[in-house]
Amino acid sequence: MDREKLIENLKSFAIALVLALIIRTFIVQSFHIPSGSMIPTLLVGDFILVDKVTYHFRNPDRGDVVVFHFPLNEDVYYIKRIVGLPGDKVQVIDGKVYINGKPCKYQPAGEYSYVENGEKVTGKLYYEFLPRKEGGVKKHLILKTGTRGDNTQVFVIPKGEYMMMGDNRNNSYDSRFWGFVKRKEIVGIARIIFFSWDGNKHLPRFNRMFKLVN
Repeated sequence: MDREKLIENLKSFAIALVLALIIRTFIVQSFHIPSGSMIPTLLVGDFILVDKVTYHFRNPDRGDVVVFHFPLNEDVYYIKRIVGLPGDKVQVIDGKVYINGKPCKYQPAGEYSYVENGEKVTGKLYYEFLPRKEGGVKKHLILKTGTRGDNTQVFVIPKGEYMMMGDNRNNSYDSRFWGFVKRKEIVGIARIIFFSWDGNKHLPRFNRMFKLVN
């Protein structure tokens, strides 16, 4: 009897393991945010769920927050926001994104502070409005803390590739510095923060749990 029970338990465990692997491979995957490049949208210590299904039914669009394999080291995952699609011409002028010669709309949204490496960083928030491929716009927050990356060349995005930028615009290592991301390198779209840990206070951020990623 004990042997039969052990076999049944092993079968149940094997089935659960296979289902977990299927879900992780094809449906959803969790990721941890290790850097501040997406502040204020995502904070260091956020744990997110990434939807790997949506892009089987539609193409990535401007404004999507996506996880992808870093082109210079595919073993490393990055998370950024898509600002440019295949065929787009993108340029940053005085901190504003221009897409195909047209500036995106911006609205001031107050100030924002965070602690990085023990030091307080303060900047200005803006709502950025990115035009969607199928119409409408994606309204989201960006943070400006300086001038790094505020003026660039015109980037012409090749077929099948995407331009990524962090929402913490002056503290993000992104497509402005290393180039574009191929479609096959995109893992999926970030959907929800399921847990968040404040490493400075050594406490959970309960107000961020189950928050949707905009």
